[in-house]
Amino acid sequence: MKNALLLVAGLLLARLVYAAIVPLDLVHDEAYYWDWSRNLDYGYYSKPPMVAWLIAAGTALAGDTSFGVRLPAVLLGTCGLLWVYLLGRRMYDHQVGLWAMVVSAATPGNTALSLLMTIDAPLLFCWSASLYGFWRFLERGPDRRWWLLACLAFTGLGILSKQTMLGFLGLAGVFVLLSHDDRRELFRPGIWLWGLGSVAFLTPVLLWNWRHDWITLEHTSEHFATGGQPVAWWRHLADCGEFLATQVGVVSPLAWVLAIGVLGMAGWSFPRLPRRERFLLCFSGLPLAGVLLLSLRQRVEPNWPAAFYPAAIVLLVAWLRGHVALVQPACERPRLLRRVAVVGAVCSLLVYLMPFTLNALGLQGTRWDAAVRMRGWSELGQVVGEQLELLRAGESERPAVAGHEPLVLVTTGRAVASELAFYLPTQPRVYLWNGSGRVTSQYDIWGGPRSGDGADALIVTHPDGQPPAAVLEAFARVEPLETVRVEIGNGRRHEFRLWHGTALRTADLRPPTSTTQR
Repeated sequence: MKNALLLVAGLLLARLVYAAIVPLDLVHDEAYYWDWSRNLDYGYYSKPPMVAWLIAAGTALAGDTSFGVRLPAVLLGTCGLLWVYLLGRRMYDHQVGLWAMVVSAATPGNTALSLLMTIDAPLLFCWSASLYGFWRFLERGPDRRWWLLACLAFTGLGILSKQTMLGFLGLAGVFVLLSHDDRRELFRPGIWLWGLGSVAFLTPVLLWNWRHDWITLEHTSEHFATGGQPVAWWRHLADCGEFLATQVGVVSPLAWVLAIGVLGMAGWSFPRLPRRERFLLCFSGLPLAGVLLLSLRQRVEPNWPAAFYPAAIVLLVAWLRGHVALVQPACERPRLLRRVAVVGAVCSLLVYLMPFTLNALGLQGTRWDAAVRMRGWSELGQVVGEQLELLRAGESERPAVAGHEPLVLVTTGRAVASELAFYLPTQPRVYLWNGSGRVTSQYDIWGGPRSGDGADALIVTHPDGQPPAAVLEAFARVEPLETVRVEIGNGRRHEFRLWHGTALRTADLRPPTSTTQR
């Protein structure tokens, strides 16, 4: 245990330093969730509230900075490795646990998800903790009631992090049904108390959704909608191939190929598979197969199966350490295990070095720049902020009405709105105009500015467009200011046109998409 703690402590320190110095702006989702954290609630348009609560805690400790936003991801993504170690040690031995933790840490996916503050950081932590807690509960030791409570808490918190956590309950049910030694749990109250208690964490989220026309459920269902248009068979195969290619990059090539091979052998041997391996397969190979089938129907995001890899890695390491016999007798493969860790570590190191290397070589904005969406936003915030300050100070040729704070109104989508909200110097509230007739983001639920007393606004549009007709009608006068450009590199840039809206005169400048609270 000491070695595991020292390894996690060293990795945590290194990742904290890296998060403080990495030259990358917040990705759109991070800035979007940060804006949520300024308006804490029990539910939001697309996700449960945990990500906003965690970001609020991080920024309370480290300020409204990129480091403050990402602090929870670093802590959860790194400390969550201890659950992988504990599971491997409990099921097999200390070496399996330690190597499973090392292999998990040495994956590009864990590297990225331990830096980016999205919903996956708390999900992975809670999933891994629930995996260990559920196994301890099934051991039926004298302390099983405490493990039941711990599992209930972690599963419930995971459900408040991402809807995927509900799948943990389903996979647990499948394992219990397929395990002769554990089937009796279905006739005992413990497992039902765990399931119902975990789902009860959703009560405030359900109440919020009831008040907002079940908008989160509607948004989630859209992830699995095909759009009603026929798609050629080769397009489905291409989507599946793309999904498989991304998984090789997320896990690292050697680890992924071996893990899939071990899961395949375990699936083939399932009728005679021992209880431990059956448990790990149910929480890895089974859901991974489901996601693979889904990729034949629609495009699947690379992060969707992330929670299924901890169990797969424990099973892989146990096989490499000679604890698992599948289609052939058990045999220890120490050299192959070291190669898995080395290849993964090299891939992870490349991820860490990528932002600095691309900057040094002048490759920002090229097709090699995987972080292109995280560039130029801070500079854009400064440029747009200069114009906003002129309006605020009344020093431009079109001064704002005295006594009114100028508004910021974006018409180009939530990505721009959230990035400007974070990177404008004073971090003002930014309003998003959406004329689609549908609720498409949390900004629509919050609504637009409701002042009809003559406030001015800085309006942001695409460089070749102008404000929508409804926005033009909402102000006494709308005049162009300038087109702002921020170069990212190699011909890519952020480019937007700024307008000055004078004297907001409508009582409620909101699109007809906003939901009404019950």
